[in-house]
Amino acid sequence: MIPQQRRTPTDTFPGEFRYRRDRVLNEETMFTENQELEWSEIPFEDASAKYELNGISEDGLGEVFPEDPPHYLVRQGDVVIDGPVNFGAADEGDVTLHVIDGDLTVNGPLFFIQGDFYGALLVTGSIFCQQAFVDMDAMLDVGKSMNVEGMPFTHLSKPAHFAVKEALVAGSWLEASGDGLFEIGQKPQARLLRVEKSSYHAFSKYAEEAEKRAQEEGTEVKKPSYFGFSPKEASSVRGILHPSLIKGEEGIDARAIREAMEEGRPLFA
Repeated sequence: MIPQQRRTPTDTFPGEFRYRRDRVLNEETMFTENQELEWSEIPFEDASAKYELNGISEDGLGEVFPEDPPHYLVRQGDVVIDGPVNFGAADEGDVTLHVIDGDLTVNGPLFFIQGDFYGALLVTGSIFCQQAFVDMDAMLDVGKSMNVEGMPFTHLSKPAHFAVKEALVAGSWLEASGDGLFEIGQKPQARLLRVEKSSYHAFSKYAEEAEKRAQEEGTEVKKPSYFGFSPKEASSVRGILHPSLIKGEEGIDARAIREAMEEGRPLFA
């Protein structure tokens, strides 16, 4: 199959799952261009017994990849690197699970953006970074907590996954999509920002009806539910975000937010 043309953060299209079976051990991965991250190929049979994605999806790995990849790419031990750091599948060889077996500390912003190909990142420990930009079809699983000094920005499409087993800790969290699958173990310790008058799937009437129906039937409501927030707790971006990042009355410019994070410019008014 011919890969689709790469899209911008505001484009949408149904992605394709791909992988290559002839990957050479220790061949450079373009999932991240950071040279300090070296990945080792671990055969699927061995790696899948140790690293699981069940926290991302109720159906586990099967919902992320249509077939079992031949191997996982693993980085053993804690990682401390200078940012910005970019993650995202660039070709067929990146369509597998990338594992950092330990904590990930980024001295700067962290970006996870992908669209043409789907790769997943599992950090078994915690993530620490200054800013976080998780966009499009990103698939991120954090085994412990995600700690962002400034603001995590999520702008996900329906295939995307954002899973944090414990707490999401940040000054503010801007959830600008309402799509993707979110699983967060605790109520986020952050000020929740809303875009325009969006009724996120987590706050929607549908979610309320699903919760009521589950209670009546004595079954469990499927995640996501409310992240622990009341819809009234979400604050408008207007008057909080820097004016250069706002479109219209209460909209946002995702590209401008990304560039501001990359350049270290202020995000808040």
